Order: sequence, then structure tokens, then C-alpha cells
Amino acid sequence: MRPDYNQVLDDLRLSSVLSEHEYAVIGTPPLMIDVDNSDIDIACFANEPDEIAKCLRNNYGHLEHFIEKNHPSTLLQTQVVSFETQGWQVEFFIQNQPLDQQNGVQHFLIEKRLLNLFGPSLKQSVIGLKKQGTKTEPAFAKLLGVVGDPYINLLKLDAFSDNQLCFIYLTPEK
Repeated sequence: MRPDYNQVLDDLRLSSVLSEHEYAVIGTPPLMIDVDNSDIDIACFANEPDEIAKCLRNNYGHLEHFIEKNHPSTLLQTQVVSFETQGWQVEFFIQNQPLDQQNGVQHFLIEKRLLNLFGPSLKQSVIGLKKQGTKTEPAFAKLLGVVGDPYINLLKLDAFSDNQLCFIYLTPEK
């Protein structure tokens, strides 16, 4: 059995390694909707993503399946660094865009809000779909009846108030 994701982050000394950088742990473990094959996602901001990638390489380059991928773009620089440790895949998404503007962070925040709003039944339904192989955003979209691209259209839910979301989608559990 693999350890709790917080223990893995502690063992990696993540807060020390990234102490000079802005980052956020996102994804399914902090939302408590992770399944056996879930990974640990960490969003990072840096004006020069290479700086964080180099820091990660220096600290974790020796770990199993260490991979760096560069996704160059004219507007947004993105690097992905991943590796495996203690039965977990750990993925860093490094962008030259502030955290609060990164899609991964925005997805995390809307999913957290939806889970708080709609309670344990939504949580268990999402976990059930994830165990069947459905990715997180498509699982939320399916359960809420969000049509179209789940990665784009879930972000649009942030514009609605909690009352509007309840009226449009579900009756929350209290």
C-alpha cells in the first residue's frame, strides 16, 4: 500500500526544494477523490520555467522514470517534469503564468467548490467513475450534465453563484 500523498511530499522535502518558487498541490489527492492510479499534481509558476525544471532535476533526477517535457509556445511556456516515488507518479506543471490563471489550478478550485457544494454523493460518484477509468474533469462533467469539452466548460461554472449551480445542476446535500 502506498503512503499518503502528504507523506510523499514531506519525504521529497517539497516545501524546502521549492521554497523560492510559487506552487500549489492540486489534483485528486487533496480533494480526497484519488484512486489507486491517481498521481500527485503540482502547479508551479516561474517567469523562466527552466529555473524550476533545473531545481527539480537537481533534486529528483535520480528518481525512477524522471522525465522532462518542454511545451514551447509563443505566449505560454510550459514544462512538465514527472517521476515516480513510493508508488506515486508525481507531476509538476510549470508555466510562466500566475497560478491563479493556470487551468489546472482553476479546475482544482471549481472541483473543490463543487464537492463542498454537492457533498458526499458527488464525491462517491466521481470516485466511482474514476475507478472505471474516467478522467477527473470528464467525470465531473458527466455527473453534472455539462456538455461539450469538459476541460473548457467546467471552467465556465466558476461564473455561477452557488445558488445558480444548485438550481442548474443538483440539489446539494446539507
